[in-house]
Amino acid sequence: MRRPILVALVAALAVVSAWGLEQRNARVHLENLLNSEYQRSFYNTLAQVQSLEVLLGKVLVGGGGAEDADLLARTWQEAALAQRDLTQLPVQPEILARTSKFLNQTAEFTNLLLRQVSTGRPLTDEQWETLRQLQQQAGRLNTQLRVVERNVEADGVRPWELGRELRVRRGALGALPPRPVDNELEQLNREVERFPTLVYDGAFSDQLDRRVPRAASGPPITAAEARKRALAAVDLPDRELTARVIATTRGRIPSYRVKINDRRARGTEAPILVDVARRGGEVVWMLDTGTPGPPKLSIGEARKKAERYLEKRGRGDVEVVSSERQAGGTVTFNCVPRQNGVLLYTDVVKVTVALEDGRVTGLNAADYVMSHHARELPPPALNAEEAARGLNPRFRIENARLALIPTESGGEVLAWQLRGEVAGNTYLVFVNAQNGNREKILQVVETPEGTLTI
Repeated sequence: MRRPILVALVAALAVVSAWGLEQRNARVHLENLLNSEYQRSFYNTLAQVQSLEVLLGKVLVGGGGAEDADLLARTWQEAALAQRDLTQLPVQPEILARTSKFLNQTAEFTNLLLRQVSTGRPLTDEQWETLRQLQQQAGRLNTQLRVVERNVEADGVRPWELGRELRVRRGALGALPPRPVDNELEQLNREVERFPTLVYDGAFSDQLDRRVPRAASGPPITAAEARKRALAAVDLPDRELTARVIATTRGRIPSYRVKINDRRARGTEAPILVDVARRGGEVVWMLDTGTPGPPKLSIGEARKKAERYLEKRGRGDVEVVSSERQAGGTVTFNCVPRQNGVLLYTDVVKVTVALEDGRVTGLNAADYVMSHHARELPPPALNAEEAARGLNPRFRIENARLALIPTESGGEVLAWQLRGEVAGNTYLVFVNAQNGNREKILQVVETPEGTLTI
């Protein structure tokens, strides 16, 4: 009896050993794959930043005329690729946050210049100076990356090990000391943080970090006032509602976060959350976390509910410009305020309505709170006919309206909104009402889920 048992144990041990060897080989194979991928990302970043420095220098020599469009296009591409590969490295995002932003800024700024020179407009002195700064900063970044490369090689760290150690450190709550390569990467980020501020018309411009919410610049409100304003934002009949402040949020619009429960009908498992600006008391955001029942209303009926909701809360002069139906039985409407007939796309408010009963279950007024203020809109220098002269004559214009639209840098520009049709499709073309430059083109798509602009 003992011999068969011994044979079985030996066989089982052999199977386990073979399985363990197979798992080890699979792990080594995976580690090699990760190492190759991270190595590729790291050395791609090195090569792209070096190429970026050279290309920016060539643009400075050329002066930014139309013949330099190819150089700008290549610079834009190299910066975008460098940013992509940088984010693939297995290090904590905050370690390379400023470096990533610099590459985003370079890609965005050169793309803006590419579009400018392609229309025959040369670089301004200010733009040339910004390019010079970027070229110098790319050189410093290139030098610092080479330092990181030498230290990675000297430290003997395989790139995949950075990711493994990062996971271990997170699990150990920082129990492991940082390796020299981590210090080098942090030094790289600190070096880039010392780069001069870049201000231009783009989404990654440093000036965006200094924007002040215009509709949230009044006197500070108390937590009690925040609860009152949150209750007023809820689209429920008079009920036994309870509201309490559960947190304060920071960010661009510092707010009170208020949690609302309906003790009679809703219980505590599906509260309504509302953010109220700590200055001025504007409602920034509202979300009903409950799940709506089966849809009973049409999108048109829900739209009237959204308009009535805003009207009751003092924002009645709005126009619904698009809508989108969600899978959970709700539809979201983009509601644009009007000032003397001018559409203020800068101040858009998004209202979500449940198709079960027409109740407003969501509100996003962040753009409104950031941008809304009493404006003196300038008269257009061009009329609609003059604004349309640069468009394809095959584009049949159905109507023209003035609109205030946001720029990528957080500014705003008065434009003619030209709605028309070409090749069976409908488009909105926004043309600068002062200089005739085309600002944006959106396609209008009618679907069973709503009207989309893409």
